Amino acid sequence: MKCISKECDKNIDVNVFSDVEKAYSVNLREDIKAFLIENSGGYPVKDIIVSNGDDYEVRVFLSLDDANEYYSIKKPLAYFMKNTNGKIVPIGIDSGDNYYCVNNETGKVYYWCASENSYFCISNSLIDFITLFD
Repeated sequence: MKCISKECDKNIDVNVFSDVEKAYSVNLREDIKAFLIENSGGYPVKDIIVSNGDDYEVRVFLSLDDANEYYSIKKPLAYFMKNTNGKIVPIGIDSGDNYYCVNNETGKVYYWCASENSYFCISNSLIDFITLFD
């Protein structure tokens, strides 16, 4: 998986994957795991992406480092796992506390608007999502 961020966390804890898989009886997609490991807590090299003619700001990718209290994946991951029956995995956040998420079943990437509690598909895969940063 390609790194599309800078200043990534160095002390990642991949146990978060097995913990969530056990807690919610799911198997997380390998591409999601690889993306999070490669970009943990990193700031995108390009913070504005365009999908379907709309601009999206990406502040930071969620962190697998327990020491990163502000952008840790643990709390949002538990929220989305619980509220979507293990189908949605958050990977990043914008400045308005809206999340970028991956559907664990289809691999599609969505922008979740918190104020509307709505999902907007912005790419058909993580690979396509990564190309938005080129």
